Amino acid sequence: MAEDTAAKLYQAFVSEDPSSAISVIEKVKASGVAQADLFDQLFAPAMSMLGGAWASGAIDEYAFTQAAVVAEQIASFVTPPSTAQDTGVTVLVGAMHKDYHAISKNVIGAALKEAGHRVIDLGVDVRPAEFLERLEETGSRIVIVTAEPVGAAHAAVRVREALAAAGHENVVILVAGGPFAADSALAKEVGANGVIHGAESALRLVDRVAQDILEEGSE
Repeated sequence: MAEDTAAKLYQAFVSEDPSSAISVIEKVKASGVAQADLFDQLFAPAMSMLGGAWASGAIDEYAFTQAAVVAEQIASFVTPPSTAQDTGVTVLVGAMHKDYHAISKNVIGAALKEAGHRVIDLGVDVRPAEFLERLEETGSRIVIVTAEPVGAAHAAVRVREALAAAGHENVVILVAGGPFAADSALAKEVGANGVIHGAESALRLVDRVAQDILEEGSE
């Protein structure tokens, strides 16, 4: 996917123009890109540009928030088609405390559901204690934390701390959001096991973790 096409979608986001965003998507589809590839080839790069623009100060928080609203409005146009039978894998997904941006969480959750995983959506503004509580309720070994504000991204370390304090050191934490895309070292700093860069990335990482857990249980 040409970078300039993703840039056009990014521009539609920051211009608060959902009709232009849909037009970009439809033109890409008309060029022969499959529905299953739209998220990773078009939407994810545009969202990465958006997160990078905010992290660098090129756009302010208000502009980022308004652009994210447009992105959420058109997310259904890039969601991969369904799908598979129940995998039996439970995944907790939530936006970090003090982060009210749902777009990354929603798209990742939708992709995992479409693949047959059992997704528990905790919503936005999720405190570390809530991640821990739902983890213990469901027995999940996989947690996905999304964060768009830089402060919220750094605060994701509290999720790891809360889980470790309760004896859940073996839980796999994956993170997603602009700050993690912009700073490759940030995930390690907050105790995450990996960074999700798009729907395909989420599927690939969760499948790998699930396989590791299965093999661990068979030993």
